[in-house]
Amino acid sequence: MATIHPNRRIERAGVNALRTLLDADGHLVQELADGTDHGEDCFVMLARGGERTGYSFMAQVKAGKKYKRARGYAINVGRHGRDWRFSKLPVIAVVYDVDERRLFWINLTQQLSLAQTEPSWVAIPRENELHAGSIGAFCAHIEEFIDSAKARKPSAPPLPRTPKRLAFRTPQELWQHTTGAPQTRQPLVASGHVLVRDGHRLRVLDAVSGAACWSKTTAFDRANPAGDDAVFVSAGGGRLRALTLREGRLRWERPLRVRDDLMTYGSQTLYAPTGHGDVFALNSRSGDIVWTASGRAGPLAAPIVVGAGQVFTLRTKSGSEERATRVTALSVEDGTESWSYQADAPLTAGWVLDGGVLYAVERSDSGNSVIVALRAQTGERLWSVLLPEPVRSAPVVSGEFVYVAGGHGGVFQLSCGSGAQWCRFPADASPAASPVVADGSVVVSQGRALAAYDTADGGLRWRRRLPGLAVGQPFVMGPAVYVAHRAGLAAHGVASSGRRLWSSEVTWDTQAQGEPVVVDGVLYLTDRRGIVRAFGMADPGS
Repeated sequence: MATIHPNRRIERAGVNALRTLLDADGHLVQELADGTDHGEDCFVMLARGGERTGYSFMAQVKAGKKYKRARGYAINVGRHGRDWRFSKLPVIAVVYDVDERRLFWINLTQQLSLAQTEPSWVAIPRENELHAGSIGAFCAHIEEFIDSAKARKPSAPPLPRTPKRLAFRTPQELWQHTTGAPQTRQPLVASGHVLVRDGHRLRVLDAVSGAACWSKTTAFDRANPAGDDAVFVSAGGGRLRALTLREGRLRWERPLRVRDDLMTYGSQTLYAPTGHGDVFALNSRSGDIVWTASGRAGPLAAPIVVGAGQVFTLRTKSGSEERATRVTALSVEDGTESWSYQADAPLTAGWVLDGGVLYAVERSDSGNSVIVALRAQTGERLWSVLLPEPVRSAPVVSGEFVYVAGGHGGVFQLSCGSGAQWCRFPADASPAASPVVADGSVVVSQGRALAAYDTADGGLRWRRRLPGLAVGQPFVMGPAVYVAHRAGLAAHGVASSGRRLWSSEVTWDTQAQGEPVVVDGVLYLTDRRGIVRAFGMADPGS
């Protein structure tokens, strides 16, 4: 008699779990027959409101302990690397944790297209969980990825099997849009649109061409969140509105007086706090209130952070002038308080959620700082580390380490697992902002210089003098790190001893305008004159 492979039951459990979730959300799932599995298990057609959207993807589903790692999951590439990378439909890897009965995903087509060399395994972080509360964001990612020009590039030669450096591509200005307002802030990019604000005016531009879509005068001069093809704005008289990004049309309006600058969008839900600390969770499509959480813990002192099935708020005492000292976590399902953490000293607004861990900075009066790691699900304090100087930047997580910049010139590297100090990178001057990690280097802006330190031993790799005083945090695009200074913008090769590869005279005021953004390999920024610009990467040699 024919035998049944013992792993078949586990493999089927993963496919069944994914199919059940997608079916429940109204999507169409077609399984591939066992004999036709060439690296994909399912073909999925996305739907919304009972109608197909025209977007589809392929899914490769794995299950079992073989794919579990200490800080997440991973899927082996095998012989499918080239097929997944150049697939016309995105190929999504889904790993099913049989013990926890949870699904986790990664876009294989995207990850392989970004890799310098073809990896043997692709990591899947635990925060990429796929469940009923996150499926909206998952579908939005699929749609945005398919719509992006990057996803539709013609096939290129296969990736080399031997390590090869990415060639630097000279930034070229794709478009510019003049607002006529020098104080125009840095852009927000969402759903193919660029949002910029000057004072009480909100402008929405097309991300591809820079053409103006619409503009409106708003009641408050605040940053506005966007998501699900809409931007969310407080109007006068205590009204909250959702305006469509394409035309500025009113989608819905609710009689709520909330803080725009503290709101957060995630998974088709808008989380909106009041000035007193109440938090409303609203369906971003209908505006219906899903749940309300009381603000008895105090007003919010920083924008809401959402992840790991929780809604995190940083709060201060009601009626108190003191800085925030309490973190509270609310369930994304019903808004009930899951846990709270009372800090021993005021907390800075620079907090980071990564890998199911919340990293926060407590600043003491003595000039020291304490870095705290909290388990996102329970609020358990995993570790805390006292640093001998004040921390001026938000933590930066990369791989197995978290990096913070101290106020006396040091950059500290701490273990994500234990908080043990691996090394302290010396600096000739105090870091101007948070560091960035790229190509095995920690790159730090030091006022009039840019320096890179080896992440393995802390040794100085290179230091380059800047034409002007550095402003803001450096950022990475491709093989280069970019830094803004008073005289312009410059790109330095991380792996080429910091050699300057490109420069521009475009400048902006970080304190007044904020930081520019990089989305899908395009840099969007607003200069001092209020001109919004988009820079793309040109082909080598062009």
